[in-house]
Amino acid sequence: MKYKILFLLLIGISLHFPGCEKPPEDSAVETIEFENTLGTSLSGDQGSIDDYFYNFGESPDIQAEFFRYNPNLMKNYDSYSAYYGLFGEDPPTMDYRTFPQHLVAMTPADEAEFTERHYIDSLSVQDSIVFDSVEINSSKFKNLEALEWNLEAEPSLQRYKLVNSDWVSADTLLFFSDTFNVNAYWAVIDTPFIDEGLMFVDSSEWNDTNYVFLADDRIRFLTTFEFTKKQLSSDSLVFRINTDCNDNGQWDGAESPIEDYNGDGVYELLYEYDDQNNNGVYDAGDAIIQDYNGDGTISVAYEFVDAGNNVWDPEEPYYDADDNGQYDLNDPYQDRNCNEKWDGAEEYADADGSGSYTEGEEFTDRGNDIFDSDEEFTLNYVSGDTIKSLYIIGEKPDNLIVDWIDSDNPEVMLEVGLGDDITDRWGTAYTDLIEEVDFTDLKQQYVDDIDSLVTLYTREKVGHISGSNLSPDDYHITKSEWTRTSGGEIERFYNYHIFHEPKHLNQVVYPAYFLPVGFYFNPNDIQDGFWHKSQLESEVLYFTSDGLLRDGERVDTAYYDTTAIAVYFIEKSFTVESSSVTVPAGYRSSDSESAVDTTFADCFKVTNKTTMTMVGSGVDYGQKTESWLAKGSGLVKSEIHIRWTEHPYDPDNTSNGPPDENNEAWVGLNRIELKSLEMTDNGNVFRILTQPVQIIELKDIGNNAEFNFDPFRVSTQTGIQTIDLREMSE
Repeated sequence: MKYKILFLLLIGISLHFPGCEKPPEDSAVETIEFENTLGTSLSGDQGSIDDYFYNFGESPDIQAEFFRYNPNLMKNYDSYSAYYGLFGEDPPTMDYRTFPQHLVAMTPADEAEFTERHYIDSLSVQDSIVFDSVEINSSKFKNLEALEWNLEAEPSLQRYKLVNSDWVSADTLLFFSDTFNVNAYWAVIDTPFIDEGLMFVDSSEWNDTNYVFLADDRIRFLTTFEFTKKQLSSDSLVFRINTDCNDNGQWDGAESPIEDYNGDGVYELLYEYDDQNNNGVYDAGDAIIQDYNGDGTISVAYEFVDAGNNVWDPEEPYYDADDNGQYDLNDPYQDRNCNEKWDGAEEYADADGSGSYTEGEEFTDRGNDIFDSDEEFTLNYVSGDTIKSLYIIGEKPDNLIVDWIDSDNPEVMLEVGLGDDITDRWGTAYTDLIEEVDFTDLKQQYVDDIDSLVTLYTREKVGHISGSNLSPDDYHITKSEWTRTSGGEIERFYNYHIFHEPKHLNQVVYPAYFLPVGFYFNPNDIQDGFWHKSQLESEVLYFTSDGLLRDGERVDTAYYDTTAIAVYFIEKSFTVESSSVTVPAGYRSSDSESAVDTTFADCFKVTNKTTMTMVGSGVDYGQKTESWLAKGSGLVKSEIHIRWTEHPYDPDNTSNGPPDENNEAWVGLNRIELKSLEMTDNGNVFRILTQPVQIIELKDIGNNAEFNFDPFRVSTQTGIQTIDLREMSE
C-alpha cells in the first residue's frame, strides 16, 4: 500500500556569536575617549562581579521573581507599599530564570545517540477508533424579493433595481469514525542534525510532532441540499426591448421608401424650415431650409411612407411622478412605437359624445415619424409551434412594465413583487414575473483516510554555535517572562538574555537605534520603538577591573556609528558607587500577605547612561539604567528612564519629566524590584555554551503557539529588562 505524509514539523535554531567589543573597522566609527578609571587605583569598596551579579558557575540554577512596574505604575507608585496600600494586592510580576540543567549540549558525534527513537508502549494504540466529522456547505445564492423602478436616476438612466435578499446557504455536519494505529516514540531531537559545533536543547518540556500517514484513496461524502428559490421568471419582461414599432401586435416588414431628398442615404423625416419659436408649424420668422418634396408648402417632407397600424392608439402609459395630471419629460413611460419620445392619444371624431374613443369612430392613424425596417423578433416555441415574438433581449432591466388588464386604464408597475401577473395590450397574460422554483444542490466532500499516526516527542532546540573544537564554557542563556493586561485580555511576554565574560560582563544583543517619526522604512523595524541591526553583537553591560566592581569606577565613551539608516553620535557613561537598597523581598508565608521589606547593605549601584543623537536631524534619545547589585543575591532592583527630543510615536508629544541637576528631563519606563530568589548548585552543569567565537548567526525557530515554543527573537534589552516604548502609550 502507498502512503503520503500529510504533516511534518521540524524545529531548529542556529546561532553565531561575534565577539565585538567595538564596532567593526568598516562601520566608520570614530571613538572619543573621556574619563576612564579602569587603569587607576581606587580606594573605595570593591567586589567580584560573580558575587554581585550572578555566579553562573557556582550557583547555576537561579529562579527569581520581581515586581515589575510599567511606565504608568512607575509614575504613580514610587514603592511597593504605595501600590499595595491602594489595591491590597501585589503589582504585576516578572519571572527570571536560568535553566542550564535543562540544556543538553550535543556535537555531531552524538547524532546517533540523540536522534535514536524509542518506542513508548503506554502511548501507542493499535486499531484506535477516532470519531470525526466533516462539514459540507451548499452553494450560495440570493432570492429576488422585488423589482423597484429607480425614479431617483436621470430619466435616460432609470431602470428596475433588483432587490435581493441576503446570501442564502445551508450546511450539514456528517459524522464518521476512522480506525488507524497510533505509534509514539521519543528522542532527544529529531533530524536534521548539525554539521559542526554545539547544539543546545531545552529538556524542561517535551514538544510533540505528529506524522500522519494517509491512504491513497480518500473518503467521499455526498449530500443533497433542497431549496426554494425566488427568481426572475423566464419571460424576463424587464429586459425586453420592444420591436413592434407600429404597435399592432403582429410582425410587419419595412416601410416603403419614397425618395432620399437630401441624398444622405437615410430615409427619414425632414424639416423644411428652422422652427424659431418651436411651435411645431411653419410661420413668420421661421427660416426656410428647402422645399424637399417640391409640393410648394413649407412644412415637413417624408422620405418614406410613415404607415399607421389601422388601430386607434391611446396615449402611451406613463407614471405621473410629480402628480400634475400631465406628462412631463422626467416621467417614465412605455415607448410603444420605438421613437424614443412620449406620444399622446391619436385624434378621433367623438361621434357618440362619450368623451372616449369608441370602436368604429374615425381617427387619425398616425405613424411614428421614423423609418421602420423589418421588425426584429425572437423565436419562441409553444407546444411545438414557432412564434415570432416582437422583442429582443437587452442587457438592462429598463423596460417599464404596464398591466393592460383594464385597457382603458393601463397600470404602470413601478414595483413588481412575488407572484405579480400582468396582461399586455394585446391580451397576452404573463404570470409570476417573480417566481418560486425548487432546486437541489448536490455537493461532495473528500476527507483524508488516515492509515496511521506517528507521534514523536523531542526536546526544543535552543541554539547552535558554529565552530570546531568547542567545549561548554562562558556563554549563559537566561530568560525573563511577564504578562500585561489590556482590555481584559492577558498577553504573555518573554525574552532571552545571553551573558558572557570575555573581560567585562558582556551581553549579546541586537544593537538598537532610536528612530523618530518620519524615518520609518518598515513598521516591523520600529515595532518596539527602535530599529535593530541584523547581526548579534557583544556589548559591555558592566565594566570591571580584573573582574571587580569598584566604588568610584567611571568609564565614558563616545563615537560615531555609521549605519545603513543614519549616522549616530553615541555617548555612553558607566558609573559604580557603593550603596544600599530596600526592596520587598522579605519572607512571607503566602502571597495573600503584604511583602516584607529587606535592606541590602552590601550593594553596588551601577548607572549606565546612553545618549544617541541622529546626525543631521539632531534628534536625541537618552536612556539611563540604574541597577542595584547585592552580594550573593544578584540584581535586586533596576530602573530605566528615557528622554527624547522627538517622541517615538507622537511628534507633538514632548512630555518628559522635570529637569534634573544636569537639566535633563527623564521619564520612567520600567522598574523591577526583587520579590524572591532561589539559587541551587547543580555541580557546574550550567556551563554549557562555548568560548567566544568569531560569528554568531541567529535563525528563527518559529513562533507558533500551537506547538508551545518560544523563539529567540529580536528585542531591545539591557540586563534582564526589556525596553519597549509601546508601553508609554498604555
